[in-house]
Amino acid sequence: MSIQLRVLIVEDSEDDAALLVRELRRAGYEPVFKRVETAKAMSAELKRQEWDIVICDYVMPKFSGLKALSVLKNSGVDLPFIIISGKIGEETAVEAMKAGVHDYCMKDNLTRLGPAIHRELKEAVVRRERKLAQEALRDQAQIMDQVHDSVISTDLDGHVTSWNKGAKRLFGYSAKEALGKHISFVYPADQHQFLQQKVIKPLKKKGQHEVEVRMRRKSGEDFYAHLSLSLLKDRKGSVVGMIGYSMDITPRKHAEEALRETTKQLEIEREALERKNITLREILNQIDAEKNNLKQQITTNVEQAIIPTLLRLKESSHTSLSRNFEMLEKDLREIVSPFLQTLKNNYSKLSPRELEVCRLIKNGMTSKEIAEALHLSLMTIHKYRELIRKKLGLVNNDINLRTYLQSL
Repeated sequence: MSIQLRVLIVEDSEDDAALLVRELRRAGYEPVFKRVETAKAMSAELKRQEWDIVICDYVMPKFSGLKALSVLKNSGVDLPFIIISGKIGEETAVEAMKAGVHDYCMKDNLTRLGPAIHRELKEAVVRRERKLAQEALRDQAQIMDQVHDSVISTDLDGHVTSWNKGAKRLFGYSAKEALGKHISFVYPADQHQFLQQKVIKPLKKKGQHEVEVRMRRKSGEDFYAHLSLSLLKDRKGSVVGMIGYSMDITPRKHAEEALRETTKQLEIEREALERKNITLREILNQIDAEKNNLKQQITTNVEQAIIPTLLRLKESSHTSLSRNFEMLEKDLREIVSPFLQTLKNNYSKLSPRELEVCRLIKNGMTSKEIAEALHLSLMTIHKYRELIRKKLGLVNNDINLRTYLQSL
């Protein structure tokens, strides 16, 4: 099946043009062609429609192959340009190739034309794809320059292929200084193995990778960065490089380190405080033990020495003093009893006088006897009793005050 080929033929001879068309058909092409022989006509045709290739006679009365090449270049259209000549020396052919001619064939040997066209059409496709890729890269570079963060791309070997303004701000190197260098130049020497093993290797394996690394600015200052990395692919899906977004996280890393230090210090202080608390508890337990021992000694002395002596004095004393001895005995027994302490602990709002009145009521003394013992009026004792009942929560309770106090 013939392949359609749009051919712009620059030739002053119609017969020679017809020969070219026959050769194209013999080579398997179905040419759609237009013949021109002046610069003006050629320029007009290049603007009028799209062409696949230009085949041009090298020598013409009013035009030439090199002038036709200049017209093509000025048009901005990238097309294969093949010269056909009846007589062209090797030196001239070389100069033409240097000027931009893609190939040439002799008119007396057009069998080379078909293969030359096939090859140059493939090369034109490659050039167009390369141009599109370069334009895409330029567009991408313009976009990346607008990104505040550092964006760097490299080839698969790690050599820098793009370096945006964010990278310049972050590292201090200009694009001119960075392009072509291996990306390791922004890493401290002790991080080069980390770069290969923990950055590049996982990225190539997974296609995407995120990692925190220590890097180095042009000034020599080290800093911490978060890298978000991806593999770069061309339009066919083939991996052609790597791209990474870098963000300075040094303040965050310093804050984390400060937090770890603070936590460590707090743990040390907590352990020290715990040791102090243990020591304090031991001291308090020792004080409680000594206090209980002292209380036991006092109780023993009162019960075994003072009270027996008091009882003997009571038996041998006058009747009028017997009552006083009896009260003194009760007071001593009250001292060794937990009653007052219990009352004081549970009802801290009771005054010392009220506590004394409570003790006497508990011991069975009447209000009159209490008034005489404390050298107070009977009315004052009645007021004390009312206050005590109120503070003990017995205002609306019919329970006897003495009975309640004895239950404590």
